[in-house]
Amino acid sequence: MNILMLNKLALDLVARDFSKIDGRMPVNGGPTKTSRALAIIHLAARDAFAGIATSYPPHLTTMPPLPGGVNASDATTAALAAGVAAAERLYPDDYAFIRDQSQNFFGSGNTQAIDYGTRVAQAWVTSRLMDGSELPQLDRNYSSAVGRHRPDPLDPAQQTMGRNWGKVNPFVVANVETDAPLGPPPALGGTQYKLEYKEVYECGKSSNPMGNDKRRGKAITGIFWGYDGSNKLGTPPRLYNQVVVATPAFIALGAADQINVLAAVNAAMADAGIAAWFWKYRYDLWRPVVGIRESASGWGPTVRGDGSGSTHPDPFWLPLGAPNSNQDKKPNGTPNFPAYPSGHSTFGSACFETFAGMLGVNTKDIKLDFVSDEFNGVTTDNHGATRPRFVHRDLSLKDAIDDNGISRIFLGVHWKSDATGGMTVGDAIAAKAVMAFKV
Repeated sequence: MNILMLNKLALDLVARDFSKIDGRMPVNGGPTKTSRALAIIHLAARDAFAGIATSYPPHLTTMPPLPGGVNASDATTAALAAGVAAAERLYPDDYAFIRDQSQNFFGSGNTQAIDYGTRVAQAWVTSRLMDGSELPQLDRNYSSAVGRHRPDPLDPAQQTMGRNWGKVNPFVVANVETDAPLGPPPALGGTQYKLEYKEVYECGKSSNPMGNDKRRGKAITGIFWGYDGSNKLGTPPRLYNQVVVATPAFIALGAADQINVLAAVNAAMADAGIAAWFWKYRYDLWRPVVGIRESASGWGPTVRGDGSGSTHPDPFWLPLGAPNSNQDKKPNGTPNFPAYPSGHSTFGSACFETFAGMLGVNTKDIKLDFVSDEFNGVTTDNHGATRPRFVHRDLSLKDAIDDNGISRIFLGVHWKSDATGGMTVGDAIAAKAVMAFKV
């Protein structure tokens, strides 16, 4: 028995949640709700372990009483039971799947420890009731003002997601505005905006992405870090968990540290989602597909363009797009929430910087060989062609943070400042998570 069994179950649930099973809709749709669910599952497991083994204090302040008849050797059993019980409550449509996958988790484990873990999970789920996640998350409250987020032209009925997610109670930061601050994006018409416009215009456009080695490499990077809520893959927090648990540095940790690290990185990503979406709707910045197509004077709802004097106005421009993997004949597109900051960049930085901080090393010092599910030899593109398997060798987490951020420019769905802004917010959250969880 070990925490990787629970982590795999949780990540499988994320993938299933975004799969076309009986036509159902995701229970924890979007990267925001996914990150919250993963945090609760791993925090419940951690605190059940902590309540018995006392390796570190529980994060939850209202823990159930410890029953008699359990000892330190039962801690992992309790942790797994807590994670499974939390998963059952967070993914009720997959109850049968969870029971089937977890039937061998406990063996002849102490039933009192299993019961304790179940009660810890219930305490965690109860503690997060009415935490703001119940607020409406889809609407069409778009602004026609210059520079404001509007629907993807490839999906004009698209609703915007997560307007209220910034109101969710954080897990490790006290206040997003003070603990993870973010200044405004570059001004429309300014020098920085013009530079970023030119970059995404050239690097992220849909036409001929494989026409030369440089474009091909950028397209590969963009897709490698995708996981844009597509069928069978889910969202970025699943990807970043996969990276962490594949590192030799994580594998070398003892059970107590593995459980603690997974709770820390997932709590950090939950807060990354809350903070990123708080700032997204504070600034409400348009995506490149809207900004480029409406850049020239005379275009857009206000006919003002963007005032940048861009040298590449293009009302027909389309991005390479967030990959709609395993969804034949569905065009790639642009996510349904504002651009600044990038959620991918915020999640990735928060996760990997937290992991490195928990180990007391730099992200450049943690390396691994990694296979993204976007290039696993099974996943298909949106034309139905199977992508080949690709092993990214000797990938450092510093490279992962940088590539993950820039990948969104290569797909044409973000400006560069979205990536750097996400890193700023993610780094601040990671510092708080390390303070909260490092023993």
